[in-house]
Amino acid sequence: MLRGLYAAASALDVAEQKQEVQAYNLAHMSTPGYRQRGLTYESFDRVLGRAQEPTGDILGAKISAVYHDFRPGSLQSTGHPFDLALAEPDQFFEVAGPNGPLYSRNGALRLSTDGRIVTESGYALTGVAGPITVPAGTSNVNIAGDGNVTGDGAPLGRVRFAAFADAKQLTAVGPTLYSAPPEAGVRTVEGRVLQGYRETANVNPAEAMTGLIVSARYYEAAQRALRTIAESVQLNTRPSGS
Repeated sequence: MLRGLYAAASALDVAEQKQEVQAYNLAHMSTPGYRQRGLTYESFDRVLGRAQEPTGDILGAKISAVYHDFRPGSLQSTGHPFDLALAEPDQFFEVAGPNGPLYSRNGALRLSTDGRIVTESGYALTGVAGPITVPAGTSNVNIAGDGNVTGDGAPLGRVRFAAFADAKQLTAVGPTLYSAPPEAGVRTVEGRVLQGYRETANVNPAEAMTGLIVSARYYEAAQRALRTIAESVQLNTRPSGS
């Protein structure tokens, strides 16, 4: 019976985390370049089976991984000169993060007060030769399909495009930013970009809402099971005659 308590409690924890992930996806369904997240989970027997044969006497589940769905979103025309969309589904922009390079598919950029092209968080877009700076007074900024940036016809730099040998190794450091450990295998590649477009989030609202409802039902079922087992334990441990 105590094993049942543990199993129900672990199911409660898994369901709660699934709800949090689905809610996070819904909260960012309007964030350009956002990639929806998901969870994988497994039984304790399976975890123990990596080191020894499963015994069947330890019940319950645990979250094994958080993953990101890197399928591309749709393109949205904005006409804004600093809105960029990557044409290749497996490529990323590189930006100068506070502790090293970060990677994103969020091309909703802007011009900073010192003329750099930056993200909404203020991180500078990385060019092949460093940050791309637009001189004061420039009236026409053009970003060609190959990433070459010109201001009033003068060359200003070229956008750096990154790709990964294993994008599953990327670690989220925000809704649309990722850090890359060495095992991700980052490399600079030739890419294509569309000026005046944004890539939308790849969250399907109906699927995310359905997932949130299903997770809530799992949570309620685990809660009921936990309550029922707890009440049974109390009855079985109550002194006779009481």
